[in-house]
Amino acid sequence: MRQILLHVEPDEKIFAALDDGILNDLEIERNNNLDIVGRVYKGKVSLENEMIPKWMKEGRRLGGFVNDGYFIDIGIGRNAFLRKRDLPADTNITEGSTVLVQVEKDSTETKSPLVTGKIGIQGKYFVMLVNSSYVGVSKKIVDTKRRSSLRSWVKSVRPDGKGIIIRTAAANVEEDVLKEEIEYLDHIFDIISKRSKVERGPVLLYRGSDLIVKGIRDYMNDDVESFFIDDEESFDRASELEKKKPNSLEDRLHYYHGPELLLEKFHVEEQIEQLFDRKVELKSGAYFVIDYTEALTVIDVNSGSFKGNGIPHSESAFLINKEAAVEIARQIKLREIGGIILVDFIDMNKKSQKDELLDTLKRAFQKDHNKAVVCGITSLGLVEITRKRTNQRLWQNYFDACPVCHGTGIVLSPESIARSIYHDLQKRKSGTGIKTGITIVCNKEVADFISIKDNITNFETLVNKPVKLEADDSLKWGVYSILSER
Repeated sequence: MRQILLHVEPDEKIFAALDDGILNDLEIERNNNLDIVGRVYKGKVSLENEMIPKWMKEGRRLGGFVNDGYFIDIGIGRNAFLRKRDLPADTNITEGSTVLVQVEKDSTETKSPLVTGKIGIQGKYFVMLVNSSYVGVSKKIVDTKRRSSLRSWVKSVRPDGKGIIIRTAAANVEEDVLKEEIEYLDHIFDIISKRSKVERGPVLLYRGSDLIVKGIRDYMNDDVESFFIDDEESFDRASELEKKKPNSLEDRLHYYHGPELLLEKFHVEEQIEQLFDRKVELKSGAYFVIDYTEALTVIDVNSGSFKGNGIPHSESAFLINKEAAVEIARQIKLREIGGIILVDFIDMNKKSQKDELLDTLKRAFQKDHNKAVVCGITSLGLVEITRKRTNQRLWQNYFDACPVCHGTGIVLSPESIARSIYHDLQKRKSGTGIKTGITIVCNKEVADFISIKDNITNFETLVNKPVKLEADDSLKWGVYSILSER
């Protein structure tokens, strides 16, 4: 039983899809942090490569040509990066020129948004490619006859200068419905093209699909029992969109206005909170741990409290790994983890077990809307996965990096901070000298450490003057002041 929920607040929308009460799809849209992936901009090249050292010296924002690509101003306050290989062959790029680009990946803590000059407008059944003749078919359509017939038909009806990628949802849809979407996507790009000719860059030309459109387009099908929306205006818009579909499921759309909050009624909030836990518990008693770095994500599977009841170790490891694989795919999707992912499963000796584990992972990722590839097992015994990175990780919607530890999760100990203060006093003594008593203003825990008899004695012996301590918990961890007594 599949249920879809859309919770709407003035500055936030949360979309959730549940299967038998279990959260399997989640998207969050905030007014101050809108998903820009898929948006089309008329961008501007602002600066040549040789100017970068000068700009860096001046502390100014970078733009322009860098290595194998270009920095493009798209008007969002941070330049996007466009790789040369992602430009159509006949595109001429010069300083100050404008270029049509589409956002492929959102920005991260250290990287600019990634854009491409190869524009693709996405519908439910197709992705239309601009300035292309390519016709491709989703690998998830496995019927060879249907693949061939779809490809041939699309080649005969596609607009000139437009390529088409046939999505999985098109597999069992009538041709008149498919043709209607092709005409619609062509119309969308016609609007984009006309706007690009009259608008000055940088400017947004095409916003893409919001959560209401995505919900109706990508999720509203025969598998859905009900779609609840707790905002009347959003419900009316969804109803209008659903009515236009050939096989409308409007009767499964419901305006929710119950006494409980929508997400609370379906226990979604508590499931979202669990997605921020580093440790993920499995029903068997086993668990796995997820750790993030800028370069990759590492997942470590452990047996935990799993009780094999006489099952050989090799078999119990296999059972735990298969259970973990399904949940790992779900967690990766919900947490919006992208890039390189390494999974350290419990060791198995049998090749057949390893092959079946990889097959289990691949099947689990088939439900993922983002492209995920299970690459295999490395020489170190780790399973390598790559997943297309588009949006920010889920936690970035809710948390900022700690200003003290800068996201590392560790801070200097009181002892280390006290040692830094001591070294600072040593420098002052060897420099201008210390002629008066001093007051050290610092965090309470640091002050408590220094006040220990042996420690404060060492400080007073160093300066040969009285040392006072003043605790100030308003100071950030590791921040301190050394004041001279007058």
